[in-house]
Amino acid sequence: MQITISDRAAQYLRKKEDFFLSRARVPRIVLAERSCSGANFRLFFEPAQDGDACVEASGLKIRVPKELLDEFAGFDLDLETFFFASRLLIVPQQQSFKCDCGHKCSHASDA
Repeated sequence: MQITISDRAAQYLRKKEDFFLSRARVPRIVLAERSCSGANFRLFFEPAQDGDACVEASGLKIRVPKELLDEFAGFDLDLETFFFASRLLIVPQQQSFKCDCGHKCSHASDA
């Protein structure tokens, strides 16, 4: 399975989906940043993009750019508490340590 979602994360996303679907926005995972310690991701509710894959998990349809699915082999979504607030935690099933920090990084030649 390319995306797994915990029960808590699914419940959290369904509440948000009820609000955003009426505005033609869908849940979409995007790459937030790359660093030497791995890539970080965010989920936004926005219009679907050309080139997105639609992956269904726990009754939710989540869009992900196909190149991200290819590189990271899918994602695990869970909910975490951060300073007394809930936030979505997105962990790639296969991490990529390609960084984009340029010549100042000791891993720049590995990318």
